[in-house]
Amino acid sequence: MIQNLFDTFYALSVLQWTVVAVAFFLWFGRFLYLLLLPLRLVFRKSNTSVEKKEPLSVLVLVRNEAENCRETLPRLLNLKAEGLEVVAVDDFSQDNTLSVLGLLKQQYGNLKISSLSQETRYSEKLAQNVALKSATNNWVLVYPVAAQNVSAEWLSGMSKVVGTGVEIKIGYSTIEPQKGWFNKLYRIENFFQQLGSAGYVLNRLAFVYNEENIAFKKETYFKLGGYGAKVQEPFANLELVINRFISRKKAELIFKAETAIVKKVEVNRLDFKNLLRKSIRIEKHLSTWKRLVLNADLLSEAMYPLGIATTLAFVFPIWPLVGILVVLKLLVFMVIIKILQNRLNERKLFITSLVFSFIRPYYKLIFRWHFNRISRNYKWKNKG
Repeated sequence: MIQNLFDTFYALSVLQWTVVAVAFFLWFGRFLYLLLLPLRLVFRKSNTSVEKKEPLSVLVLVRNEAENCRETLPRLLNLKAEGLEVVAVDDFSQDNTLSVLGLLKQQYGNLKISSLSQETRYSEKLAQNVALKSATNNWVLVYPVAAQNVSAEWLSGMSKVVGTGVEIKIGYSTIEPQKGWFNKLYRIENFFQQLGSAGYVLNRLAFVYNEENIAFKKETYFKLGGYGAKVQEPFANLELVINRFISRKKAELIFKAETAIVKKVEVNRLDFKNLLRKSIRIEKHLSTWKRLVLNADLLSEAMYPLGIATTLAFVFPIWPLVGILVVLKLLVFMVIIKILQNRLNERKLFITSLVFSFIRPYYKLIFRWHFNRISRNYKWKNKG
């Protein structure tokens, strides 16, 4: 068989050699991506050189969340940790959320509450700014009140600072498994987004897609002037500020089930689309170099199957070699996904995430084109 392969390669035309070279280049690029990004996350070891606990201010922004406040906040406030405080800001709720916060304030001395008295267009960013100003501790973390899995292990992991230069700690955030395809699609897309950004953090192209369960120093937020002109961004919030100062040397990844947060929310088609829209808008605000790398990643991911198919169409006799390379890459990908999903306790997603991974680059390209076209038309109409 090897001799037949050599004879086949020897007889290839220039066009066939070009097709094979392009296909191999795409395969090598995708395989190298697996080795440099998600595989590094699999084998990453925790740094224990310098370790200390930092007092943490947990920021909870609520709007019509009375029931979740009753469930979640007492669990947060009862955690035993020196200097722990919870800063809750009510974003103009129409239910009795503010009353619930007031009753909890009477029971817990480590709870601070504030509220916005009127509806504003970018009220969530304003509420975050109020919470950051109210926080006593320098280390802060945004915690969604819909997440009800708070624990001592989570708090210990997020407040423990390893290394003298760490200024940001990145944990995992997901939603609770529920019935429905959009719940599963949301969890898979969220998993791939956070897996991708974590890999880029390890490779000195640091950025995040999600603001929740990330601890950072609030002084950095104010040094940068807060949101500034980015306050008008409709989809992303603190991610815009975090991505301005995050770097590999300053960041610590804590991707494990014990420090992950799980939100108990129902998601639908719009929520899934907004997750995609948010990622597109976040990428728009990244540096030119990061955008180029992300675009090259997406394009190569989409072109890889086409390159394999074209090779088999033009040079079918080399199918054994093509098959070996394709299976090798697929097996490495499957092992990485399975290990990380187990580590993050993302159960019953393995098969679906494998299928979705083949469709995802094409869906994202089409969705991005459609979203950008609508955004441009909206701006044009506003100018008129």
